[in-house]
Amino acid sequence: MATRIILTRHGQTIWNIEGRVQGSLDSPLTEKGILQARSLAVRLRDEDIDHIYSSDSCRAIGTAEEIRCELGLETVYTNPALREFAFGEWEGLIWQDLRIANPEVFKIWDSEPHLVTTPGGENMGLVMERAWKFLQQIIASYPDETVCIVTHGLTLKMLVTKALGFEVHEWAKTPWQHNTALNIFEIVGNQWMPILVGDCKHLEESELI
Repeated sequence: MATRIILTRHGQTIWNIEGRVQGSLDSPLTEKGILQARSLAVRLRDEDIDHIYSSDSCRAIGTAEEIRCELGLETVYTNPALREFAFGEWEGLIWQDLRIANPEVFKIWDSEPHLVTTPGGENMGLVMERAWKFLQQIIASYPDETVCIVTHGLTLKMLVTKALGFEVHEWAKTPWQHNTALNIFEIVGNQWMPILVGDCKHLEESELI
């Protein structure tokens, strides 16, 4: 037997469309985002999911609720360890405006983002550490069961990077996680075996954000 971990990202939000930094702040799912979540939920029907966990951000909970309803599960459990990268003073601002105002920081961010700690926020290493620690708790709590986890773009990328055996500075070796991207791993002992990574077959090409 193996423990199965299903990792995914929330559906599209208003701030995704507006190009705003979300982080620990929140933005509601768009109509498309809700449809993305429902498409993902239908795809997960046959995965025999026992439990579902979500970040405590509303956009993740909303996505997890679509999955919960489709699968007939009783509860979505939430935990702040699954929150998005905290961008501190950048949150709520437009990415492009930040780029113009902070050219030297973004020169590093674009090539070696793991070296950047945002003002009043986190860095990739901290995000990976907190989210991975929580994932270990999930595995210990639910041996030989299947757990679905709904989180966020950068947090999900850090988890997938770690699960594939890479370090934080090797983040570029793993695919970007579009809205509702699907990742499935089987864990036996300390071995993480990827079944799916960054898969979006349940979405139309135009929905990839």
